[in-house]
Amino acid sequence: MKNVAKACRKGLSVKLSINCETCRTVVSSNHTSGYSKENKRYSVNNSAVLSSILCGLGSYTFNKLCEHLDIPGMCKKNFLNITKLIYNKGDDIRQALELKTVDLIRRKHAEESGVSINEEDIIDIDVSYDGSWLTRGHTSHIGIGCVVDVLTGYVLDFHIVSTFCLVCQTTGRKIKEKSPSQYSEWFETHKPFCEINYTGSSAMMETHAAEVLWLRSVTKFKLRYTSMLSDGDAKSFKRVTELKPYGDIPIVKEECVNHVGKRMGSALRNLVADCSKKGTSLGGKGHGKLTQNTIKKLTLYYSRAIRKHKNVSDMQKAIMASLYHCLSTDKSPKHQLCPTGSGSWCFYNAAVAKNETPGPHSKLLCTPLNYKLLADHLKPIYKRLSEPALLQRCLLGATQNANESLHSKIWSTCDKKKFSSWNKVTFSVISSIYDFNFGFAASKIMKNILFCKNTFHAHRLGLSRQNQRLSGSAYKKSKVVMRRLQMRKAAKARRELELRDAEGPTYEAGQF
Repeated sequence: MKNVAKACRKGLSVKLSINCETCRTVVSSNHTSGYSKENKRYSVNNSAVLSSILCGLGSYTFNKLCEHLDIPGMCKKNFLNITKLIYNKGDDIRQALELKTVDLIRRKHAEESGVSINEEDIIDIDVSYDGSWLTRGHTSHIGIGCVVDVLTGYVLDFHIVSTFCLVCQTTGRKIKEKSPSQYSEWFETHKPFCEINYTGSSAMMETHAAEVLWLRSVTKFKLRYTSMLSDGDAKSFKRVTELKPYGDIPIVKEECVNHVGKRMGSALRNLVADCSKKGTSLGGKGHGKLTQNTIKKLTLYYSRAIRKHKNVSDMQKAIMASLYHCLSTDKSPKHQLCPTGSGSWCFYNAAVAKNETPGPHSKLLCTPLNYKLLADHLKPIYKRLSEPALLQRCLLGATQNANESLHSKIWSTCDKKKFSSWNKVTFSVISSIYDFNFGFAASKIMKNILFCKNTFHAHRLGLSRQNQRLSGSAYKKSKVVMRRLQMRKAAKARRELELRDAEGPTYEAGQF
């Protein structure tokens, strides 16, 4: 009697059977992957589809990967069925990890305040809020708004806004064309599952999401978002203050110092453009003019003045010092606002402190500005951007980097160039947020809920990815690396400007 092996495949899972060649009796049989009775799927297939979703791959791209790896793929129907099962578990994943996030945030705030907090106590926290759209530009069917705790950096809550429902556009439209009365009956049954939860414009999605998040913060988490760090691009703050979600308790607005810094660059570029229309040239070639490189430097000086000081008066002084320092000449030095002492960044005041004769401005002034040409134009801009009300909102010194990083993570798994359903966007947001918060620990919880095995290699590679992410973040945050990147970026910009000046106009609509 001779035994032979026969195989039966279910997606990536293979059933191996050893049969007797003579009587064809099955001697032994087993699958290469475990089988889940709850979702009636093999673990390897669940893991493969989950991995594809988390990497932003669809059925077509997944099978293309299998083709190049020379392994069996998965039929589209089976792939989509497992995808649907995974999407349906999104709420379970959110609930499991949301409780953990809120508990960590409440405990951290209790430690910072030094006061014991009970479960029913409502506490006030500072949050960063920002919105994003599924498609580029300002027209999109789906948008999201996310709240990030400033103290811990954890993403606390999110809301997805949608003006599109695929079922309404397909099944609903067909029923409506055939029988309007039948459509009304159909819509009543479909309404609880309809993906449309908003009917306004795309531009108001961020504001609408803010309304929902602020109104439910107390009932859902026992938290009050009493300080909103935002970029000022949308009227979210204005709308939230009008709602008064916490009664007489006010909500304070904080500014993202990155976005405030960019206002200087925008103001200077607009100044050059407006004066050019009136026949006055403030930019272009010439000593002390507002070239693009000069505007970038002045923007950097303005941002640095805000970041390095902890009170409004010092910020104002540093901002105006950066202007008058650049407007100075040998005949008319204006360094009265610059820091004094031998360690001052101002070469003039440093020389005076050492009882030395200051060197010539033509050689030692890094960013010279033409006083006669620019002073009257620049002073109103600097005065406006150093108003106490604006600088008061920058005292926290916080940025929306966490929000921007989260958005990048979300859209890396949900391509902006392709159509994505509500379910896909929702699961991408959930998985990205909790990977952002907890890293590898979140993926283990997610896999348990989705009937996927946590194997040795999954643990090893997940831990390695997390360590690589943390070490990379620490490396990029070091002052030496940040300074090096700034210098490289500035050198690259200078080189590009030099090449453009040397080459002259090379690309312009209809000019060649």
